[in-house]
Amino acid sequence: MKMRFFFVCLILLMTTLQGCLSDDDDSSSRSSSNCADDALDPDLYGIWLKHTYHDLTIGELHFQANGERTTHRDDPDFDQTCWYIDGDELIYEKIYAQQGKVLWHSNYYIHGDLLFYSHVFTESIDINGINVGNSYNDKPTECYLFHKSGAFSDNTTLNSTINSTQFPDFCTWIFADPTGASPTDAWDSTHYLAQDHSDSVTTGSNDNLMTVEIDEFFGEIDWYVSEYNYGFTLNITVNNQYYTCYTEYQNADCIISFSGIDNYYAVWEEFEIATVAENGVDICSVQCDIEINELHLREEDWLPGTTNVTVQ
Repeated sequence: MKMRFFFVCLILLMTTLQGCLSDDDDSSSRSSSNCADDALDPDLYGIWLKHTYHDLTIGELHFQANGERTTHRDDPDFDQTCWYIDGDELIYEKIYAQQGKVLWHSNYYIHGDLLFYSHVFTESIDINGINVGNSYNDKPTECYLFHKSGAFSDNTTLNSTINSTQFPDFCTWIFADPTGASPTDAWDSTHYLAQDHSDSVTTGSNDNLMTVEIDEFFGEIDWYVSEYNYGFTLNITVNNQYYTCYTEYQNADCIISFSGIDNYYAVWEEFEIATVAENGVDICSVQCDIEINELHLREEDWLPGTTNVTVQ
């Protein structure tokens, strides 16, 4: 239990990528490195500066050619900090003496002197090599953007380059976008459209009732995986009876399923349709009116949209 508690605390403390990494010379530390250097991306070598708001501290990433990534926050309890590439993922590994290690799995993409970075999940491994828990990023579609140190003479040139660059598929948004765009744009503008499902209702208890989709697309919106059943819910009333629909709760009155496939996290994408179906409860046997009370994508966030649907 103490081991698990330690790793949970470690994940919460270090999941957010905010620190400045030192700019030690690659060659000087090569002889003392315990990191593997056979799965690296040379395009990452060097110092990258974090693009951020003008009133925030500019962080640094320093990827060394010996597989090390050092930081001014070095803790003597940590033996080594390493980085390497596994498929399309950038892995950041930190070893904790006599306890285990933590792996940060991230998407990354380099375009010229720009680096797009999105943390996906953190994996905790104990001293016996056993996974003791994963922690997922709740906003994986908002990326951090870094630029090569010395590549841009001023912010105007940097911002112009960012604005003319197409984002990678895993980035819907970037932190501190020069255009002012942010994930809140989608939340503020999006409405949902609920409609009668093409299937007819019966006296059974597993009927498809209705479909829900984004009425006008302003960008992907994601909801908190960490909230589990509270992440995406639909509260409805039928014949004065109140029901709550969930995505992954076996005892729910009704179930919400999506046409898309979500890896690690939940994202409502363009053209993706949610189907609301009975789950062992006969909510509607003949034509009925469904009143939609609330549609939550996060426990504290809800979307406006259709309030009444006639199902038949």
